[in-house]
Amino acid sequence: MKPLALVAFALFVAALQSALLRWIGGGAYPLALVGACVVYVGLHGGNVEGSISAAGIGYVMDLMAGTPKGLMTFLAVLLFLLVRAVSAAVDVRSRSAFALLSGMGALFLSVGATILLRSVAAPETAPGAVLVPRMLLEALLTAALAPAALVGLRRVDALFHREEPGLLR
Repeated sequence: MKPLALVAFALFVAALQSALLRWIGGGAYPLALVGACVVYVGLHGGNVEGSISAAGIGYVMDLMAGTPKGLMTFLAVLLFLLVRAVSAAVDVRSRSAFALLSGMGALFLSVGATILLRSVAAPETAPGAVLVPRMLLEALLTAALAPAALVGLRRVDALFHREEPGLLR
């Protein structure tokens, strides 16, 4: 049930993000707060539940971005695995560390999608290096707003962590 709630929250974040970005700047500013949801799952989810959540959130990214089906799902699961590896090596508890990791995750998703699309698309339609400044801006804006998404993700996570009465600590 928790993976479904996290995917629903990611869908809510994606809808809110697209509506706000449409009215603030007309789409000129990129943002990847749904990628921050994958980073959160990588930090706080279990192996099975986290990978299912990451795949579901990646599917939401596929639907919202209009990419070929499976591209963002693949990248989201890969990001989940990378975050799991980073969290095993480095302690990520603070909001600033989560923001930094979310910004790096947004950059990973953008660069990964560009590389994969460039390798399969026709040369005249393939994305190019002209998108690099936009990718960096997306990473910075995502890192700046990731702590706000963290608050919502913690609330969703708290819905599923209830202590049973009578258990000793």
